[in-house]
Amino acid sequence: MFEKESSKEVVNIESFLKRYSSTSLKRYKYLEVKKITNSFSDKLGQGGYGAVYKGSLNDGRLVAVKILNDAKSNGEEFVNEVASIGRTSHVNIVSLLGFCSEGCRRARL
Repeated sequence: MFEKESSKEVVNIESFLKRYSSTSLKRYKYLEVKKITNSFSDKLGQGGYGAVYKGSLNDGRLVAVKILNDAKSNGEEFVNEVASIGRTSHVNIVSLLGFCSEGCRRARL
């Protein structure tokens, strides 16, 4: 079952959103991620930290959606990861479009 989101985790995520509100990262709800991936129907791969699924945004862009394994931390590591990847721009690195953090459900798009 899914764990309830702790108040410390909510503070970390909300603090992150305030600090980086000028970035182009979008926060997705889990149901949006589920829709984007067509209920996680097209699995592209599996790694140590989670599975990657093919997805399609409303504007037709194809995206890779990484669903992270159960999050047991307070969310700080996830927030730091999203922030650093979101600021990274390199020809050989895919761009981060957004993220999802609902309870213990975490995803990067």
